[in-house]
Amino acid sequence: MALLKKLTKKYGESSFHEAINMVGEAKLDDFCDRIYLGFCKEYENAGYIKNVEWVLRHYFASKKMTLSALFYTQTEELNGKCLKNLTFYTCYYSIFNALLSNLILTSSLKLDQVRQISHSKVFSYIENYFIRFGIYDVELIDLLNELRLTRELYSYHLPLGGSIVREGENLNADVMFLRLSEKIKPILQISDILSYMSHFAWEKKVGKSFDEYAAHQEEIDAMFFSFIEHHDHLGKHCIIDDEDYRRQGYVLRKWNTPFPIGWFITEKMCEDLECGWEECETDDGFDISNVGRFLSRVTSAI
Repeated sequence: MALLKKLTKKYGESSFHEAINMVGEAKLDDFCDRIYLGFCKEYENAGYIKNVEWVLRHYFASKKMTLSALFYTQTEELNGKCLKNLTFYTCYYSIFNALLSNLILTSSLKLDQVRQISHSKVFSYIENYFIRFGIYDVELIDLLNELRLTRELYSYHLPLGGSIVREGENLNADVMFLRLSEKIKPILQISDILSYMSHFAWEKKVGKSFDEYAAHQEEIDAMFFSFIEHHDHLGKHCIIDDEDYRRQGYVLRKWNTPFPIGWFITEKMCEDLECGWEECETDDGFDISNVGRFLSRVTSAI
């Protein structure tokens, strides 16, 4: 099917360069074909509910990609400032959210499986759906594991004297950031590619959107809220992001079928992030527009 070639011909190889280099063109091409066929199966006889589910999954994945980029660009800001406890934290959540965006767009995983993915579950899912097929190598899991270790260690351990890891060792903050920098761009590009395969499959198997909200309002509202409700451990609080509820409705109206994330992520997601950031900017503060610039460089963002 040569879907990767179709993608690079239309949108340019530079948008997927790091993923192609990391995986290899032939292997990534086979992966795209296999993922496309998986989406074709997922969309066989699809109706309105399936339509809404996958539009929301694309949107949800774009949020995770943006969150990953936010943590990565904040790590760039922190790196070298003797704030390694925070550097480990931002490094970990950058790769964690990037991998979540992969999994949210994995058609073999059901909606209930991707709404809330535990930190431990990411390991088994990534091994099963990506490492097993040669898309990622075990070094990625090692990096995720080591960043999780250092994040937890520096959350609970006060380094009063000496150092748990020595300068230049694998678990050194600067070294970890360099290792993250080699992985984060291709991971985000894989999510971008997955969204295109989903889009191509929908166009092939369904080729249209549905307008049946009135008949399914209760079910769709429940799906909307399932993405934006956050409960505390004791069951005393439920936080609902009402702006995100409206944003989901906006996405469903504007991109009413599963859409390539590059069409959306900087135009809407990053713009909303920038508008919702601190009202008063200072010259020495973090520049939130770094997030959009980073995603524009590493994905097919328009």
